[in-house]
Amino acid sequence: ISKAKVNSFTLISDTNYIASNAGRVARALFEICLKKGRAGAALKLLRIAKSVDKRIWWFQSPLRQFEGELQSNVFRALESRDRESKTSEYDAYDKILFLLDMQPGEIGQLCRWQKGGHKVKKLVQYLPFLEIYC
Repeated sequence: ISKAKVNSFTLISDTNYIASNAGRVARALFEICLKKGRAGAALKLLRIAKSVDKRIWWFQSPLRQFEGELQSNVFRALESRDRESKTSEYDAYDKILFLLDMQPGEIGQLCRWQKGGHKVKKLVQYLPFLEIYC
């Protein structure tokens, strides 16, 4: 998940095995917690399972999927803003949606990359978003 570099062939093989099975194990434990009525543990295991599958931690910005296109200070700025807000009950994905309502200049100031505001806005628009009203 943390994208650590492994050099040894045997460690690469073991890492791939763990990465392919860790998501299944976490989902199985999630199902067990759901059946036993343990909502708190189920939520934590669901977050772990999603993190393993997506290879990104739930508290990291979903824009990390575009690491090759954005500067690292953009991620740090957005994630430090999330930590300061102290609303840890939601995933980072929920916290990034506020960028959809901002202008590219404002996003550039927030991310400390004035020229990249347009690019960040474009990449946020690539993230799927579904709003349902009842």
